[in-house]
Amino acid sequence: MILKQSLLNFLKIGAIPLLLTGVALRQIILVQTLGLSPWHGGGFGMFASIDRDERRVIKTRLIDCQQQQEIMLPELVAASPKFLKAETYIHVSTFPTLQQLSRVGQRLLSIDSQNPIAELYGENREQGCDTKIQLQAWRLVYDGKTIVYEPIADPVEVEL
Repeated sequence: MILKQSLLNFLKIGAIPLLLTGVALRQIILVQTLGLSPWHGGGFGMFASIDRDERRVIKTRLIDCQQQQEIMLPELVAASPKFLKAETYIHVSTFPTLQQLSRVGQRLLSIDSQNPIAELYGENREQGCDTKIQLQAWRLVYDGKTIVYEPIADPVEVEL
């Protein structure tokens, strides 16, 4: 009976603070190690940061034998929502892991009739030129004097 009463008291008094502490620690670790936006994963620290998902950018560079060309992914998403969904772009920019960036890069290099950038590298593929795509997630930060973009992680290169 005493054990049951002690367990009930713990659940009434300590379970919720313990649960919130666990969620906060998980979110802080993911923000610091894997680049999760502070506005997601629990929201702890969101009002102390200007790093929101709509302010994040995934810089994308198409590299082939002859040139390097920047691709604006938000414009690509707006122009071809069936090829690359807006939800996918938001998810990857919010939580940019190497696997997710690689998947987006493979999708951009895929031979697909809906691929709007296939014409940029299609001719080079026929000439035997290797085409790579480089993706890197950037976030907005305040460095004490100015607001600037800084990379979240190293660039990811994908080639077929």
